[in-house]
Amino acid sequence: MAKQDGRNLRSINSQKLIVNACIKLFKAGNLEPTAQQVADESGVGIRTVFRQFDEMENLFKSVDAVLSKDYDFNVKYDPSSSFETRLQSVANHMNAGYKKHQLIMFMTVSNMWKYEFLRENFLMYQDRIKDKTEEVLPEVLGFDNESRHLFHASLSFAMWTRLRGQKLNKDQIKKAMLRQCLLIANDNK
Repeated sequence: MAKQDGRNLRSINSQKLIVNACIKLFKAGNLEPTAQQVADESGVGIRTVFRQFDEMENLFKSVDAVLSKDYDFNVKYDPSSSFETRLQSVANHMNAGYKKHQLIMFMTVSNMWKYEFLRENFLMYQDRIKDKTEEVLPEVLGFDNESRHLFHASLSFAMWTRLRGQKLNKDQIKKAMLRQCLLIANDNK
C-alpha cells in the first residue's frame, strides 16, 4: 500500500512538473512545444511525459485547467457612471488581460485548428467576455445585430493584436478601441 501511495505522489509530482514546463515554454514564446521540449524543460524523461499525458491535447487540457484559474472576468466599475466611463473600465480591463495572457492566447489561436477543446474554450471565453461586457454596458443589447458584433470585435484580442502589430503603444491601443466603440454606440442612439 505504501508503494502505491509513493507511486501516486511521484505521478502527481511528474504531472505538475510537466504542466509547469509546458506553461513556461508557452510564456517563453514557444507556442507549439514538442513532447521532447516539455520533457527537457521539466527534467523528466520523454517516456514519463507520454505516460502522464498520452497526447499533447491532454497536456494542453491540464495546462488550461491551471491557467484558467488566473483569468479574471470581473470588471471593476461604477454602475451609475456614464456609458463612456464604464466603457473605459471595460477597455482597461480587457487590455490588461490581453497583455498578461497574450502568449497563452496566441498559443490557443495557433493550435485551435488542431485541438477541438481549444476551439471550444476559445469560443467559451469569447462568450464570457461578451456577456461581461454587456453586463457592464447593457446599452449594447439595444444595438442592431451588426453593430453589436462590431462593438465586441472592437474590444477583442484580435483587434488588440492588430493594433499592437501596427506598433501602437498601450495608451494608443486603448484610445483606438474606445474611439471605435464610441462611434458604434453613437450610430445606435
